[in-house]
Amino acid sequence: MKKYEVQPGDTLSAIAHREYGDGSLFPAIARQNHLADPNSIDVGQQLLIPYITRRHLLTTPDSTAVRKQITQRYYGTEDTGVQLIWEVVNGVAQRAIQPGAWLHIPELADVGHHTVTESETLSILAERWYGDANLGVMIELANHLPSGSQPAPGHVLVVPGLNRRRGVAGDTLRSMCEDHYGPADLDTRVGVVAAANHIAEPEALFSRQVIHFPS
Repeated sequence: MKKYEVQPGDTLSAIAHREYGDGSLFPAIARQNHLADPNSIDVGQQLLIPYITRRHLLTTPDSTAVRKQITQRYYGTEDTGVQLIWEVVNGVAQRAIQPGAWLHIPELADVGHHTVTESETLSILAERWYGDANLGVMIELANHLPSGSQPAPGHVLVVPGLNRRRGVAGDTLRSMCEDHYGPADLDTRVGVVAAANHIAEPEALFSRQVIHFPS
């Protein structure tokens, strides 16, 4: 979680747009900082900014050119291997993206690293880091590993930045947050997770809903 000092002209919506690509996620910052009035922040005020994977709103019809533009915008390249990373994350590698869809854009720069230990596979790491074993291919692509290969013990991997996610299966948001974060400051955690997922009624989750957990 990063710290940010409020600058002249800042609003929570503008900060959320700059950090996340979606200004409507500002309640996550408000909840994290226990702000009674999200419209009232002071220059010099110190805010904690939860990490929420950057969003991109597709506003035009899908096309090869549009996908290249997205890849260039966020990664500074039109490399198809890099493009495949965000496509895999969003499940759009082999299907069209509808205008109005929000895409999750994983981070590949200034991220953590992990040294592979005995018996660790990409699917095991993807399940641990992201809650989805199928995202092992994202780790593979981000590290330029041969297709279908597994890193040997001692290999240092780039850990793409992406919020962990989990499907609802008879859980409450509170129980999921406690399981993910632990019992400390649970009310704040529930509020931030609800805001990050645009959940207006935290008690009203539905089956097969996928929850992304800010870090």
